[in-house]
Amino acid sequence: MEFPKNPTEEQLAELEKYLLSQKVGSKNSSNSAEPYYQDKVELLSKKLIIFRHKQKKNNGWYVRFYLGNRKYKTLSLRTTEQKTATERALDKWRTLQNHMDAGGEIFSCTIEEDLDAYLWYLNDLVKTQQLKKHTLQAKTSSLKKLSLYLSSFNKLTEVPPLVFEEYVIWRRTKNWDKSKHISKSKPPTDQTINKELVDFKGFLDWAKKKRKYQQEIEYPFIKIDWKKSIEKNPSFELEDWMTIVLYLRTWVLKQKNSRGEQRKNLFYRKIFSEYLKVLANSGLRSHEALLLRWSDIQIKKKTEISKSGKESDRFIVHIETSPDTKTGRRLVICPAGVYFKRIRDLYKSNLGSTPKSSDFIFMNVGTVHSRADHFVGQALTDGFLRRLWYELLEDLKIDKGVEFDHHYTLYSARAFFINQRLEMGVPPAIVAELVGHSIKTMERYYKNIRLKQLEPTLVQMRRKQLEDAEFQTFDLD
Repeated sequence: MEFPKNPTEEQLAELEKYLLSQKVGSKNSSNSAEPYYQDKVELLSKKLIIFRHKQKKNNGWYVRFYLGNRKYKTLSLRTTEQKTATERALDKWRTLQNHMDAGGEIFSCTIEEDLDAYLWYLNDLVKTQQLKKHTLQAKTSSLKKLSLYLSSFNKLTEVPPLVFEEYVIWRRTKNWDKSKHISKSKPPTDQTINKELVDFKGFLDWAKKKRKYQQEIEYPFIKIDWKKSIEKNPSFELEDWMTIVLYLRTWVLKQKNSRGEQRKNLFYRKIFSEYLKVLANSGLRSHEALLLRWSDIQIKKKTEISKSGKESDRFIVHIETSPDTKTGRRLVICPAGVYFKRIRDLYKSNLGSTPKSSDFIFMNVGTVHSRADHFVGQALTDGFLRRLWYELLEDLKIDKGVEFDHHYTLYSARAFFINQRLEMGVPPAIVAELVGHSIKTMERYYKNIRLKQLEPTLVQMRRKQLEDAEFQTFDLD
């Protein structure tokens, strides 16, 4: 750069402006020299590293690939566990190498990478309490379907506006195999498909904001005639509940299932048996029960004296549901204490010590071969217990020839609790408060039979039947 011998004032001003910009640039470059990584781990001779990002608020791991010519590619691994991060990093490296060997582009994000980024974004919403954890789980399930459906496309920019035109047919044919869905006797309902389309729209709207996709997608939402819809999560009929409870007593001890296959672990079947009784005797939603820790409950003994003078112990339980649940924190007082006591004894026998107050009540303790698994110590998942529920129904059908007319689910236990309380004459307002419902919902979905207005002998007969079927009624006195 040549300088004039006699610069004018304008030239001097321009020179001063230039020097000032260089000074600011130097200052910024010195700041950028601050450490970029934290908890950095090198893999494959520095060509692959995993690290925690110093500038990110979350505590997740990232992977960085060296691609030659001073080029790098960085991806989120969507985990806070180092072991899991290492495994995912190596998997992504192999996929990337195969993609490069096939002549593919590297620096434009694939649909899979965009879905990973979106799920990480949703995970951050959960951490900041803007999204419920069980909502994230439901969206994750939907997005797995989307990933499979869009597998013929590499990038979002390749996806046409009418891509979902055949989604309903695909979802109920190619994506649904009755032999592989023991828990679902029929293809997904209109409501399920609409819910999945809503979740797809959430992802593509996010992609638009990130300028990854600009097409106007059309979604084939199905118009639902609610009058023709099948009753969802019907309450157990008393006779059906008694059949289930009676079969549970032998089912939890069977070494083989009805197909002759050896069972790996009987412990969780025993836990499931008590879990089902907790749901039926408390009215808790499945995810509410799974979020409970031992510090959230108080078991209180109540000693009763019969007419013959015989004493018997009953156990009331006070339950504080988690604030992360659908209705937030509420107090549930119910007669399910005996089942919580049994659960504690089962864990004590399995672990060799009494569970801590901070432990989840329905805790994953692994198996003999997986004590070091990173899921150990976490709550059991709704999906895991649902699989046991449908396994129970399948075994009951094969072993005893019993097949129910109603499509019962785990949620049916909650409906059973509500109906029995209403039938025993508990005011709807009190039942609604116990289960976290509005009065309108109670009137819309549940029966209100005032059994206490009937003959006392009929009431006593009904209560004895319930007591024999592991449904406690002593708190109604």
